[in-house]
Amino acid sequence: MKTRKFTRYATDIPVSIAIDHMIGEHQLCLKDISQGGLCFNAHGCIDRNTHLDIMISLSGQSYNASGKIVWSQPLDTGQCQLGIMFEKQVTQSELEKMVHRH
Repeated sequence: MKTRKFTRYATDIPVSIAIDHMIGEHQLCLKDISQGGLCFNAHGCIDRNTHLDIMISLSGQSYNASGKIVWSQPLDTGQCQLGIMFEKQVTQSELEKMVHRH
């Protein structure tokens, strides 16, 4: 069994996602987040290594990050669960502010 490098926090924080080859932003809710990345359900699967920009707005503060899709899992609902790895890790204090503000 593989041990995770960072603790994951379950959350439903709303996020805006801009995917490099798609027009516009997509409004979604996170499933979980950690210092190294996040997970959310999308309306369809997207190729691994696809770059995306992420904006989390909470209590008047915005957190911007970029990352790439490292795994995807089709769901029975027709959606797809996507795992995103941040290009630059967020600090533990930034992560705690995001999770606790929501």
